[in-house]
Amino acid sequence: RGGTKAQGRCAAKSHAPDAPRSGPRGGSPAYFGGLVATPPLSPPRPRQLAMRRAGALRAQREGREVDQCLICTSITGATVEDCLAEVRSAAAQGVDIVELRLDFLASLQREEAGEGRAAVASLVAACGDAGLLCLVTFRPSWEGGQYEGAEAFRMETLREAAAAGADFIDLEYKLGAEAIQAFKADAVAAGRARIIVSDHNYEVTPAPEELAALVRGMKACGADIVKLATMANATGDAFRMLELARSESLDHGRPTIALAMGEQGLPSRLLAPKYGGFLTFGALAAGSESAPGQPSIADMTQVYRLKQQGSDTRVFGVIGDPIKHSMSPVIHNAAFEALGVDAVYLPFLVTDIEDFMDTFVAHKLAGCSITIPHKEHVAGYCADVDPVAQQIGAINTIVASSSSSSGEDKALRASNTDWVAAISAIEAKLAAVDGGSGSGLEGQRVCILGSGGTARALAFGAISRGARVTIANRTLSKAQALAKELGCEAMSLEDLESSSEAAGSVLINTTSVGMSPNVDQAAVSQQVVARFALVFDAIYNPLRTKLLQLAEEEAKLTVSGVEMFIGQAAEQFKQFTGGRDPPLELMRDKVMERL
Repeated sequence: RGGTKAQGRCAAKSHAPDAPRSGPRGGSPAYFGGLVATPPLSPPRPRQLAMRRAGALRAQREGREVDQCLICTSITGATVEDCLAEVRSAAAQGVDIVELRLDFLASLQREEAGEGRAAVASLVAACGDAGLLCLVTFRPSWEGGQYEGAEAFRMETLREAAAAGADFIDLEYKLGAEAIQAFKADAVAAGRARIIVSDHNYEVTPAPEELAALVRGMKACGADIVKLATMANATGDAFRMLELARSESLDHGRPTIALAMGEQGLPSRLLAPKYGGFLTFGALAAGSESAPGQPSIADMTQVYRLKQQGSDTRVFGVIGDPIKHSMSPVIHNAAFEALGVDAVYLPFLVTDIEDFMDTFVAHKLAGCSITIPHKEHVAGYCADVDPVAQQIGAINTIVASSSSSSGEDKALRASNTDWVAAISAIEAKLAAVDGGSGSGLEGQRVCILGSGGTARALAFGAISRGARVTIANRTLSKAQALAKELGCEAMSLEDLESSSEAAGSVLINTTSVGMSPNVDQAAVSQQVVARFALVFDAIYNPLRTKLLQLAEEEAKLTVSGVEMFIGQAAEQFKQFTGGRDPPLELMRDKVMERL
């Protein structure tokens, strides 16, 4: 980042054309949210959207602060026609403000002054006609944008946008104080535009003191609104940006946009209303993201319900690596909404469990679900571990519970809801076949693939039901270690494949082999599948995994991971809400809708 101090950089003359070319160019990275709502879960409510937009418009155009977090999307069409279609789509999806990314317009990239500026005027007018606030950005390549032309043409085009009635103009902090202040004087004289001064760090999220220095420098340069976008490399980075938004916007009344990019930065986008951010960005659709880590507008409004968030909204989530495939946010958020619970449930990509647990405690998160690969690594952070979870050695649920009468101190309570849900689903299928005359898993030979947290839980459950369990894993030593702890047998996957005597009643897959997007893979061959009467796959996405397809070809009984998923989620929901019964049919419907 050059090491330049904030105040020193502000005082310097414009050096933008010589700035380093960091960040993305020529297109958007892959979408990280993983929950694009198609078809929409529920239609937008036009009257509510219109009232919300009208309030924001009145505040902006009367010179008052907007008192709500605005939902913004970037318009990145190459032609005026494309941009107008995107503006209409944004209005229909409930967006409050659109960012016109002029650096994507082909006519402006060619520096065709007359045609380009006419296009800008028509687009600004179209935003007003649609009842949308309008932010104009003409991002140069040296700040991660598309424009590589003359700086004079860029700045003149932005002045034209201000004169055309744009509500906000984005200027890069690297321009320097002199250029920013001169532009602001022109913009105020020409129209009502307020100046957003922005800075993007595509590598890291700086320390709090460096962020504070940047904010001071940007305000000193004349920013009406400060925008900082950094790269998140851990969960704590996203919450550092959220705390910056809270401090500046809520505590000091200085409107601030503070976002962390990348999948690990997703919480900064989805919790912006709770923390008082001025606005947050979403994509019109998957593949149209203007920055890494943007969720879709549909998910923001319909799954995560950003427009209903407040400072008291409790935060839950699911942690794992990978995590974008998870449907837990879909079902838990739908259940919260159905029961009127003021809470939101997010997906957290966690690569550093210590960072996440520190963040969980520091920011008073309410609870979380645990998935691969963290189930065996969180017990040490919890003051109260359920005896069964302790015996299993794996945890899939953490809830923050009051440890004092004041409720100020929170103790983390840990449990495991996996094993009951999975074993119950398997026994229900066996009972349906034998008419309920059987004894479930008692005396049955069960082979479990994998040696992680889910394998531990399901092996424990099967043994507790009287089954004879064998752990099969690619690495034999891991299978042997788990088998020794649980008092069962172990073998390698290689031996399982080669030995015709390795057979039984139930084959259980707890590995991630076959999980979306690697849907053409199976943990074992069809030859192995043929030796078992029932096959259970803990994976629920896709619904029919390759392993289950192989089992169906052999006319075997199958149990999808959906049953385990819904069962364990239902028990988690009870813990999250203090014992309230979850809307099971709704939760099932939401999963099947997506699958």
